[in-house]
Amino acid sequence: MFKKICTLIVAAAFAMEACAGPFGLVRRGVGNTGGGGGYVDTSSAQSVANYLASSQRVGHFGGSYAFEGVGMGASPQAAINSCCKPRFGGSPREVGVAQGANGMFYACCRW
Repeated sequence: MFKKICTLIVAAAFAMEACAGPFGLVRRGVGNTGGGGGYVDTSSAQSVANYLASSQRVGHFGGSYAFEGVGMGASPQAAINSCCKPRFGGSPREVGVAQGANGMFYACCRW
């Protein structure tokens, strides 16, 4: 029984560390370090896209009260199309796209 409880606690801890785990998004907010020790500007969708491209990672950073979707693709439009979208639909209010050193495009869309 103790082993099962420990396994569940460890599994829950890992799930909560995931960007979009079963317990919701990890909102890091303005002034976060992005896990890399340096400052990440999350004040605009473009600044988040720039960070995603430079780190070649996809993750939610928040920084606004809007719904945020992030994605990656072989073209700017493919990256935008791969972004998470809210259930309420509509068009994004802010879109940022940047190209990484690996040639892939990274997008951040905010509704």
